[in-house]
Amino acid sequence: MKKKTIIGIIGEQAGGKGAVSDIIIKKFGGSRLTTSNILRRTLDSLHIKFSRENLITLALSLKKGLGDPVLMEAMLKDIEKIDSDLVIVDGIRMHGDTDPFIREYGDDFHLIYVTANQKLRYERSKGRGEKSGESEASFEEFASKEEMATEKSISEIGKTADFIIENNEGYKELTEKVMKIMNKI
Repeated sequence: MKKKTIIGIIGEQAGGKGAVSDIIIKKFGGSRLTTSNILRRTLDSLHIKFSRENLITLALSLKKGLGDPVLMEAMLKDIEKIDSDLVIVDGIRMHGDTDPFIREYGDDFHLIYVTANQKLRYERSKGRGEKSGESEASFEEFASKEEMATEKSISEIGKTADFIIENNEGYKELTEKVMKIMNKI
């Protein structure tokens, strides 16, 4: 069996993590796993609304009750089931989240930090309305979410990533940045 290449994506809300994943998959194939999907399945089973606040509450509850690596260990199990040699893991947010991937995949794990100007990310968030309440949130509400426990370590961890993408331009420029990184990987 061929060894898998795992690309971890970390970044603040609406920074472009999904766009980077889409570009990689379009150009190189592979599959994308997100912690949001794991958490969404749980929220759906409990008939609880899918919102950023509920995702954060559930993630923190799981980590507190079952241990910090619980979500990343679940991702590892999901990776095993994927018939692809390239897997993108989106949802790395806190200290220790990369440890299971480094342990399991070593040099075949690469971390990419995707970030952008906060005002630009706010406008993107409002425009997409991906999670409940995003479209109606004020800038202050958007900014305050970045102080939550699951969010406040992102930029610090991101600065240690193998690759950093400043996503303040358009899709063409983002694609060029992703292609440069993928050629190195």
